[in-house]
Amino acid sequence: MGRIAGWLALVGLGALCGSWYGSVVSATLIAGLLASVAVGALCEWTLPAPGSMLGGALVSLLATFIPVWLFFLPALAFEAGVGLGAIVPTAGSVGMKDSLAKDSRLLLDLLPAFFWLIPAITDLILFRGLTQRYALLTLLTSALAQGGGLACARLAEAKERVWQIEDTGRYQIRQLRGRINDLDEERAQATRMAHLSERTRIARDIHDNVGHQLTRAIVQIQAGRVVAQSKGDQSAEQLLDSVGKTLDEAMTTIRRSVHDLEDEGTDFASQMQEASSEASTGRLQVDLNNGIEAAPAPVCRCLATIVREALTNTVRHSSAKSAQVILRDLPAFWQMVVQDDGGIQQSQPDSSHLKKPELHRGMGLADMEARARALGGTANSGPNQQGWKVFVSLPKEPWFYHTPAEHEEGRKVMA
Repeated sequence: MGRIAGWLALVGLGALCGSWYGSVVSATLIAGLLASVAVGALCEWTLPAPGSMLGGALVSLLATFIPVWLFFLPALAFEAGVGLGAIVPTAGSVGMKDSLAKDSRLLLDLLPAFFWLIPAITDLILFRGLTQRYALLTLLTSALAQGGGLACARLAEAKERVWQIEDTGRYQIRQLRGRINDLDEERAQATRMAHLSERTRIARDIHDNVGHQLTRAIVQIQAGRVVAQSKGDQSAEQLLDSVGKTLDEAMTTIRRSVHDLEDEGTDFASQMQEASSEASTGRLQVDLNNGIEAAPAPVCRCLATIVREALTNTVRHSSAKSAQVILRDLPAFWQMVVQDDGGIQQSQPDSSHLKKPELHRGMGLADMEARARALGGTANSGPNQQGWKVFVSLPKEPWFYHTPAEHEEGRKVMA
């Protein structure tokens, strides 16, 4: 807006000086005014094209033959300076001297920017008196106006570069913030996994060390009770019985703590994701829909193992391209469904004499059923629609409603 305002001010000043010089607003002056406005608007519209200054150069040449147009030379020179500032960086941004030496066309493109000198110098030479003074003033004013136009163009270019730098800086800041957020999430996840791993290690150490020592002490106490009972030493038998009950309570407390640590140290979602992603790295695409937030460690291991086995069977024995793993957390059960979209590939030399093809159940299916039964649940598998389906249901009752002793018995069966 400042550049356009300056140019309009020069055009208006030229019109005032022209009317004062001729003592009347003539049609020739109005024609010069309209021509100056037209070529200025054309130059602004076509910048930074090399031919944008040709209109101003033509009006400048006409001012040689129309003396009253001499007063519009500052406005034309201003627009020529703007054209210089817009064309020179575009054509010779690598190096002005190299561009001028290698590209002769650049000189031809820049030459019209100085055509305003022709009428100004011509009037300065040909005329004397007041007209010569006007020509000299116009020459100096036009030179200053061209410098001002060049400065305005360079200032606009500098502002544009500043805006580009600011935009680039904001974009980089957004990228860095996004990266920082990703790193924070990765760090939090790594810290959480380290905590879970440490809890699992502590539970394993307590089970392997303190649990075995307490078990040995309980066995020794029970043996001492038998010896005291055989000898008829009732006082020793009562003492050993009391110590045995204390050790049993301690053993129950340690087992409960170990199980709690093991459950808290198990990341159910991560194990399900890991079990599903192992098969999805090949030709099989696996879609995991996990509706279970947390489950006891044995349940987590059981379901993860069954998922691996089911997806491995899908890859080996079917032509499935995709499979879906669905986990549901129901009020009384944990349920899992593994469904693929491929038929069964069976190599049967000659099945024409068979009335109905039989599906041979291998060790993998038997192992899945055995693992589910160890937790009091069921596992069924077979053809379903266009693929193979594995359905597993595990009850929650052993983990929430049994006594600690029954709970531990279930743990021993699962191990």
